[in-house]
Amino acid sequence: MSLRRNTTHINALNNRLYCEAYNGMTSGGLVSGKDFTKSPLPLLLMQVSVVNVLSAIFQFLLSPLGQFSYVSQIMAGIALGPSLLSRIEKFREKLFIPQMGNAMINAFENLGLMIIFFVLSVQVDLSVFKKPGKLAFTIAMSIFVLPLAINIPLALYLKRYIANKELQQTLPAIAAFESLTTFQQTLCVLQDLKILNSELGRIALNSSLIATLGSFIFSTVGLQVAELKSSGSKRAFLCVQLSQILMIAVIVLVFRPAMLWMIRHTPERKPLKESYISFIFMMILCCSLFGEFTGQHAMNGPIMLGMATPDSPPMGSNLAHKLGTFAWSVLMPGYTLNVGKRVNIYKIGFENVLFVGLMAACGTLVKFVCIIIPSLHYKMPIKDALPLGLVMTSRGIFDILTFYRAKQYKIIGDESFTTLVVVSLFHSVIIAPIVKTLYDTSRRYMTYNKRTIQHSKRHSELRIVVCLHEEDHVPPIINIVEITNPTKDSPLAVYVLYLEELIGRTIPLFISHQYERESSNKSTITSRIINVFHQYEEQTQGIDTTQCFTSVSPYHSMHDDICQLAHEKFCTLVILPFHKPDSLYMRAVNKNVLDHAPCSVAIFFGRGLLMSPNFWRSQSVISVCVIFIGGADDRETLAYSVRMAGHPRIRLTVIRFVDEEYTPTNLVDTQHDEYSINTFRVATYGNKFVEYKEENLIEASETTQVVKFIEEDFDLVLCGRRHDDELPPLKGLSEWSEIKEMGVIGDLLVSTESMCRASVLVVQQQGVDQQV
Repeated sequence: MSLRRNTTHINALNNRLYCEAYNGMTSGGLVSGKDFTKSPLPLLLMQVSVVNVLSAIFQFLLSPLGQFSYVSQIMAGIALGPSLLSRIEKFREKLFIPQMGNAMINAFENLGLMIIFFVLSVQVDLSVFKKPGKLAFTIAMSIFVLPLAINIPLALYLKRYIANKELQQTLPAIAAFESLTTFQQTLCVLQDLKILNSELGRIALNSSLIATLGSFIFSTVGLQVAELKSSGSKRAFLCVQLSQILMIAVIVLVFRPAMLWMIRHTPERKPLKESYISFIFMMILCCSLFGEFTGQHAMNGPIMLGMATPDSPPMGSNLAHKLGTFAWSVLMPGYTLNVGKRVNIYKIGFENVLFVGLMAACGTLVKFVCIIIPSLHYKMPIKDALPLGLVMTSRGIFDILTFYRAKQYKIIGDESFTTLVVVSLFHSVIIAPIVKTLYDTSRRYMTYNKRTIQHSKRHSELRIVVCLHEEDHVPPIINIVEITNPTKDSPLAVYVLYLEELIGRTIPLFISHQYERESSNKSTITSRIINVFHQYEEQTQGIDTTQCFTSVSPYHSMHDDICQLAHEKFCTLVILPFHKPDSLYMRAVNKNVLDHAPCSVAIFFGRGLLMSPNFWRSQSVISVCVIFIGGADDRETLAYSVRMAGHPRIRLTVIRFVDEEYTPTNLVDTQHDEYSINTFRVATYGNKFVEYKEENLIEASETTQVVKFIEEDFDLVLCGRRHDDELPPLKGLSEWSEIKEMGVIGDLLVSTESMCRASVLVVQQQGVDQQV
């Protein structure tokens, strides 16, 4: 019996014909005394769970080292295979030997890859091919042509020195695979580094997308030629090509119009109906089934369908969220498991390591040089060209998929596959910390002069960036612009930036609407925002210019577009809308802007009178209070209020918190505070609508009480964000502060316990770390 059981195991591992008893889909549990690994469903659940748990453990251990997320997935698969855990006999018998479990995990793998490739194809922005940019196009052509032209002849030359017959035959194919570029891999790296919408990220995506198209055509033709040689039937090969043409025709003429009809019948900013999602999933399955039925690969149909799918909301965002998340977390562990169990590092020979490693090193080096030279030619700084080269030469999970398919088609052997996987993993581990060390997006926003209201000339043009995330933010932001007091003598330049999350597409967008008015018959959020601001510009004399922009980018790097716009337009102030504590992503955007902005930043919390869409058109009087405690942020707030004081509808009161018994330790800062107060009083001298007061406060409880009275008496309260927490009027308040980006006083004013009518504007002056 023992011999028969072992023979069955060997046959199963070699994928030969096997015979295994079927005990039902479920086992009945451990309480029934049965082995749950003998039933397909419990075995499948265990395999998926083990892969996810191991991936999470590796991710936890590698996160402090700055490693990419996909590294943990690859390492989890290798750890489960014969390189580590599967060397334990009992573990291997439970996880890999039952063939019914393997059949299900294979089905999971293929279904997951099918959905992932469809979702990634949906996110591809085909408009890149119209205007890729000279640098991106040059890099793309270089990294597609030159590595192949150098690596393959080198492999043909080295064949004569190889004793291993299998390696000798497969080395040219290995050289070709190591010369190809994968767009999906570049995308994963940029997402992990959080530089997707940086200038480097845009160039890397555009270049890799064009190069990947060439690589896809090259690899597809290569695989089909290999199939032709193996089958020997030219008629079958011709039928496959005709079936591909037929599939493309059905996708373009039937499926794509159906998707456009779904978009037209979905209200703006509403998700797709569940029935639409189900119908699209059926399209994916039909394309894959048709491909298998006609001799194509199962992935070709979903890829073609994805590229024909409109990526505009709500189509792209819904598909990425609903299908992509499920595929990555539930189905893709099957792929990780199957790759891992075919990697055995103990069977790698020295000759294989030497020659495969040489091909990998040569391919990487040639691509790196092909990226660096054009970048320097087009005047890109070397400190940006180096990380660009490293990002675009990185290897990862999608490259391993190419090796995996090549192994299935017997283009490469088991030993070469293992070596390629290990080399790719080693390559990713090295590149991640180097790129993070070399490339820092925040250094691009360093300025050589102070961009603050305090240090600006009194009647010079004030340039501000106002950010919007929702249409409801428009009225209060316009009202804030209005009370900033734009006049002919002291004009404003307003740059409006509408922020939208990047979902359903890969390439971030930064769109200028400078020449757009009502160019579209369909009313959209963007068109309505543009029209409102243009109307305000036409009716206000002190507005020099109003330019509208849209940023479509991930939340974690959205601040890059805000800071870049402020930097390029030489702005003095960025105004951000306040977001509730449960809006974690947008609060993170605000925090990043506060940390990296090249100028002063203000966060506006709207309430009461300033929320009215008609305030700027009316003659309503608004009472404004400035809380002055001391420090750079309060001095910036005071300078901002000087500009407001000239508005005929504003009644301004400055309340200074003082402690007559406290002796300040920073005398220089105290002198700056006194100078700012004196400057304010001189600038507003003779203005009967401006009042200055001082409140003597000894402890924090008194501060809380005074702030409560202030917010009940005024329509708008201005305060600085950062203060010395050791000041007696503030001591201990920071421990109770919940919204750190608003500061101690701002947190008191916007707390949920506050039921007042006052809007709040918290100001942070440009920091020293934002200046060179």
